[in-house]
Amino acid sequence: MNDDYTTVSYQIISYLLRYPNQQIVSTLEEIKQVIDTLDDDIKQELVHFIDSLESTSFDNWVNHYIEIFDFGRQTSLYITYLKLGEQRERGLELLKLKKYYKTHGFDITDEELPDYLPLMLEFCANVPKETSSELLNMHMESLDFTRKKLSENNSPYVHLFNSLLITLKNNKFSPTV
Repeated sequence: MNDDYTTVSYQIISYLLRYPNQQIVSTLEEIKQVIDTLDDDIKQELVHFIDSLESTSFDNWVNHYIEIFDFGRQTSLYITYLKLGEQRERGLELLKLKKYYKTHGFDITDEELPDYLPLMLEFCANVPKETSSELLNMHMESLDFTRKKLSENNSPYVHLFNSLLITLKNNKFSPTV
């Protein structure tokens, strides 16, 4: 399995990238305690993100999420969309991803597309780091592109992408942030 900090990092990032809800708000204190166990560089990024959430009203948080991820064509959490849009090839990529998950013992429901980043990170938290790094490195260009666009938009979500790329870098399976 993944090193503990890698697993925890992927789980936390996956959780915080989901659509905002009151459950996330109510668990922020617990999440901060877990974050304290992570490497300093990852912890710092996650703390910055949580601090920004705590200083924002819930409605503003939801509106920002919708603007950035639902309406932001260049910051979609559907990783293959960034490269392929609605082209037919995207359907093939989605099928390949589904097969990749199944090959590694991870069955997904039809509730979410297999390229949804929080789902990908949930998978990554439950497989060996070589497998998770392979999957994420296949989509590194899209992940880094999204991180840059979030930074340009001054979105606090950039901190989650920074922590994700730092986690990959610490696994020595990807380029530096």
